Amino acid sequence: MNDATSLFLLRVMLTTRAIEERLIRLYHQGRIFGGVYTGFGQEASGAAVAAIAAPNDLFAPCIRNLSLHIGRGASPRDLFRQWLGRADGPTGGRDGNVHFGNLDHGVYAMISHLGAMISVVSGGVMARRYQGMDSVGFAFIGDGATSTGDFHEAVNFAAVREVPLMVVVENNHYAYSTPNASQFRCRNLVDKAAGYGIEGIALDGNDAIGLTEALAPVVADLREKPRTVLVEVDTMRMRGHGEHDDFSYVPRELLAAYAARDPLTVCREILLARGLIDPPGLEALEAEVQQAVDEAQQAAFRDPPPSPSTLLKGVYAGE
Repeated sequence: MNDATSLFLLRVMLTTRAIEERLIRLYHQGRIFGGVYTGFGQEASGAAVAAIAAPNDLFAPCIRNLSLHIGRGASPRDLFRQWLGRADGPTGGRDGNVHFGNLDHGVYAMISHLGAMISVVSGGVMARRYQGMDSVGFAFIGDGATSTGDFHEAVNFAAVREVPLMVVVENNHYAYSTPNASQFRCRNLVDKAAGYGIEGIALDGNDAIGLTEALAPVVADLREKPRTVLVEVDTMRMRGHGEHDDFSYVPRELLAAYAARDPLTVCREILLARGLIDPPGLEALEAEVQQAVDEAQQAAFRDPPPSPSTLLKGVYAGE
């Protein structure tokens, strides 16, 4: 992996964390339309997938994959516009704040985080392949959603049709407040791959550089030998299901163990150890990212909300 990719991963994760920290503050100030669901502690997988993907690839992120949006080119200002319900945001201030995407970036707007999007990205990849495009799909899913029928049907279909698809299962140990022990009986979620006759890969979900180095050759091989693979990344969400949830049901010792391997800390330490950045350079990068996020938020505050006169736009045919 080249130096530029390593620094890209850190920048994406720093930007993601800075935006979500600001969204949390705005939520508690009552300035956000809707809830706030963060990916604190889970930034690595979205950043890694963005780093290894190609222009014609397609993505189905979930509610904790803001790093995927940023890695694929979403601007901090557009993201603040979305949560602040601004007219120039991705959904024009008209939809739930996590239900956004950008097809110019290959990113589908999330319909549901419970497995329904796997079929969507599979179909999109099949269509592009029929058109002669080099396209691979990436569908994100949580540990709890692997228990749903949509997940089973979609993965089974993709496996049978040999869709070049990477299903990324972010195992953060809790489906809202339900622990894994009450969700499934297999030892590891990656073990489910065998039931579909596909390859399963288990990786550290808090090491963005390690994820990128491990997954890049797999994706390259999918382009040459189309098939579906299931990747389980072990991680932990470091806040509640949403900002309305105090996540008191999570053992503090479990949180402490994963906090010690915060993906941003892991990435910083690797870059410093490899000499790809020095402490002053790291400090400058973090300051640059924070300034960009501050300016994006202030710009989004100045952007207008949607006009009531456009209330029916897009609701009825011809409107």
